[in-house]
Formats: sequence, C-alpha cells, structure tokens
Amino acid sequence: MKFGVCIPNYGETCSKEALRTIATEAEGNGYESIWATDHVLMPRNSGTPYERILDSISTIAYLAAVTERVKLGISSLITPMRNPVVVAKQLATIDNLSGGRTMLATSPGWNQTEFSHLGANFHNRGKRLDEIIRLIRALWSGSPTFGSQVIRQKFDDAVFEPRPVQKHLTIWISGNTKPAMRRAATLGDAWHPNVQPLGEFAKLVSEFRSSFPEASSKPICGRIALNVKSEKSEYVSAQGQRRVILSANIEQNKALVGKLEELGVSYLVLVPSPDGKVPVPTQVEGLKMISENFV
Repeated sequence: MKFGVCIPNYGETCSKEALRTIATEAEGNGYESIWATDHVLMPRNSGTPYERILDSISTIAYLAAVTERVKLGISSLITPMRNPVVVAKQLATIDNLSGGRTMLATSPGWNQTEFSHLGANFHNRGKRLDEIIRLIRALWSGSPTFGSQVIRQKFDDAVFEPRPVQKHLTIWISGNTKPAMRRAATLGDAWHPNVQPLGEFAKLVSEFRSSFPEASSKPICGRIALNVKSEKSEYVSAQGQRRVILSANIEQNKALVGKLEELGVSYLVLVPSPDGKVPVPTQVEGLKMISENFV
C-alpha cells in the first residue's frame, strides 16, 4: 500500500505555514505524494470547508519549490470548469519545474452554483470531461492536432513546448458513481473513490471490476480521512455521505487498511483535516502515526 497526503489548502487552518509544514512532514515521513484539494468560487453557506481555499494548481506549484521527492497532485481537479488547454500548460509547467513529479486526479464536479459562478456548463460536464482528458493526453504526448465538437476546441499545428519531463501524465478518475467507474476504466490510469463504510465500498469495488472489462487491471487509489482525535471509524461528509476515517485506534486502522488491501486498494490518499478545522499539530501527529505503522 502506498500513501499520499492531502495538504490543508482549504478551511480554517489554511495558511502558507500550514502548507509548508504538512508538505515537508509528509516528505520527511516517507509518503509517496501530496495533494491539493480543488474549488474556486463556492456559494456562501455551502456547508463545506471549501469557501476558504487557495487555488489548487498554484498551490502545488508553490509546494514544488519546498519539496524534493514527493509527487504533486490535485484531488480532485474540477477540470470542466476550466479551459483545458490552460490546465494542460499549467500542469506541464509544474512537471518541468518539479523535475517530473506531477500527478492528477480529476472529476466532473458536483456544485452547480460554482459552475455558474465560472460561466461553465454544468449539465454536460461529464461528456466534456471525457474530451478534456483526451485533449490533455494529446498535448502531453506532443500531438499537434486535436478536435472536439463537445468542448469546441480544435488545433491543427499547435506547439506545446517545453515538453513535460514525464512522457505520460498519471490521471486518476475520481468519484463513486457508475460514470466515474466507466471513465476510470476507459480513460484513466486508476480509479480514485472516496472510501465508504466497508460493506458499501466492497459492493462498489465489485461493481467496478465486473462492469467494465478494462477495469480488471486498473489500480484502485482511495481517498480517506484521518484524525487521531477521532474515536470512531466513520464520519459524515459535507455532502451528507457516510465515509470511513482512520482514527486514534491503531488496531482498528490496521484491520481497516488490511481489508482495503484485500479489496484491491493499492494507494490511499489521507485527508488529515476533512472538515478544514483540524489544527496543524494534530494533522502532523496523524501523519506520524500512519507513517510509523504503515509507510
């Protein structure tokens, strides 16, 4: 099992010092990757910690300069709200400046009001995401030609230089829905679901593996909460979904991670401040606990 860490670029504890602290602690404790969370312009009283948030792409660009080894990702970039050519250029730039450490998890998004704030079409976001992934792949591979009626972008003799260090951008597909599973199986390098209570999650994994022939060999890379002050192994997300949390109970955590491995999960991205309120020292304590027992 590999482990990554979501850094606190959102919520009450978001600050330059918090970003640097969690990023360097993650790298120093042997984690594979660090991840920024993405939103841009949420509506007030959304019930989420994402009304106060630093831009995800700019954040990992900053973290590229304060780290040396860890991969740099976004979990998950709401790409259909953005110009995908600009996204591809930004990620390729960070890949160059970081020495080839860029990763990406992407999703169609869920907040219709936020799409409206950005002047983006919410209703065909899934179809556009499929085409956006193809566009990013084309630019990343150096193809000078691309055309799509869905996203209405076309170029015939484009120059995408300097080329990224990595020849292939790792793209995980986020979401627990059937369309997300299909997208992960056919367009992504891995499926990146939120970890739900194990009974429900096992059914999702079985559905993913059985519904799409291409899914049989695709890695499952989950996103899971972490809080050493929690006594419970479950919490309710801002969207009202039941999710699993790694808690202060080490033996319970070991059993949980073991069951996830049995289900085929090979990577976990830890979220040490799921509500955006966990103090930075507590986040550091959690990362050290997981590192000592798993990393």
